Amino acid sequence: MNDNVLTHKQLFWLFLSMQVIMNMLLTPSASIKIAKQDAWLSSLIAILISLLTLWFSIKVCTRYPTMEFHEIIETIAGKWFGRLLSIFSLISFTVVLAVILRQYGEFVSSTVLPKTPISVIIFCILAAAIYPTFHGLGVIGRLAEIFGPILLLGIVSPILLGIVNMDFKHLLPFWYDSGILDVLTGSLGPAAFLTDCVLILWIFNLSKFHPKKDKFLMWSILTSGLLYLLTVTSIITTFGVKIASTHLYPFLILERYISIFGVIENLDAIVITVWILSIFLKICLYLFVTSYGFSRYTIKKNRQKMVFYIAGITYFLSLLPRNVVEISIEFPRVVGIPFILPFWVGLPLLLSIIIFIKDKKKKAQ
Repeated sequence: MNDNVLTHKQLFWLFLSMQVIMNMLLTPSASIKIAKQDAWLSSLIAILISLLTLWFSIKVCTRYPTMEFHEIIETIAGKWFGRLLSIFSLISFTVVLAVILRQYGEFVSSTVLPKTPISVIIFCILAAAIYPTFHGLGVIGRLAEIFGPILLLGIVSPILLGIVNMDFKHLLPFWYDSGILDVLTGSLGPAAFLTDCVLILWIFNLSKFHPKKDKFLMWSILTSGLLYLLTVTSIITTFGVKIASTHLYPFLILERYISIFGVIENLDAIVITVWILSIFLKICLYLFVTSYGFSRYTIKKNRQKMVFYIAGITYFLSLLPRNVVEISIEFPRVVGIPFILPFWVGLPLLLSIIIFIKDKKKKAQ
């Protein structure tokens, strides 16, 4: 039995679980600050970008169903250029994994463990993630099947309970305070989170064949995007633009604001719990892809040993930023949006274009 195999249902729950809650917590504030009450439009653009990225990624993988991605990219782009693109993608995943670890440490430290050193918080979640990653993608997929429905319930229920606090007049005036440039700029933050679906390039051909496997993945990303859209709309209609844009974690404040007859309240504990489950799956998937990918370029191709090497590197990198501003504001502005996001979107698009050109040449001959 191949321990690196995912079923179509596991793919759905894995990508839904690892994307949705981190995006909901970290990006609404910046998006609302830029696009104001039209931030929900920015959400729609982010969804479209992520779906196109996933669609091109799936088309590349299905074109060569018997190959692994490091073989696919070298077949399409040539040995050296393809290898360069492949390694650069793995480096980008490693850097983002370190950022995820630090964001997790900052969030837990500021909400539930203020006196615990961030280095200890990061070490604990990374040590826990090593075990399922070491045993393969199938174990991560089975965890996603268990955690996924719990995460979905933990996200949707608090939002529905907060409907009584919403005032949809906060969504007006439409398009008056922002323009197309602000709406597009506001979409880049959530798009940066949703387009990590490009990870599928490395694992799509490892999963079991199913005639609707690509549709399960598309539904996964679409559901993540729609939940983010629902979150942004809930935040704006509850607090308005000015208040929503000043908090680093407005979704967490939204859950603390809920009170039903003084009985149902303090729902932020639910958000923190599902966020930890979600980020655990995200760390496991990133750790698997980076260790699996880099191991393909070693002599022994030992993925399990590479897990420990990547874990050590990312742990060290996660401790380099000095504070939450550098990791949550400066990194997305200086590195994430201008460099990593275009690369993630452009890689499957570039490979698809090369395939198209090669097919044209074959037909012409």
